[in-house]
Amino acid sequence: MMQRPWLLLVPELERFPEEDRACVLGRARHAEFDVVELVGLALGVAAAAAVTQYVLPDAQWATRAGAALLNFITAVPLLALVAAPLHLRRLRRGVRAQLQRQGRP
Repeated sequence: MMQRPWLLLVPELERFPEEDRACVLGRARHAEFDVVELVGLALGVAAAAAVTQYVLPDAQWATRAGAALLNFITAVPLLALVAAPLHLRRLRRGVRAQLQRQGRP
């Protein structure tokens, strides 16, 4: 059974029989990235790199480890905020392509 969040995020899935939805979504995950998605991901990585740059006045191990941990805690959510909508866009595009191939309205 397809979970409700996927139907909310990818409403096009409702046009497929319930038993086919998981396979449709799986095939949609293999859709290639388009230019907008690739540029968006590149800009997201560049923004995360810019935000997490730092200069340490003291090069002690504990200071470097703390800065690296803080960078990780900052970069992961930032990358997720950029990547999640782009991934969802690609999924929806992949599902729509399957609808077109099958001649579904």
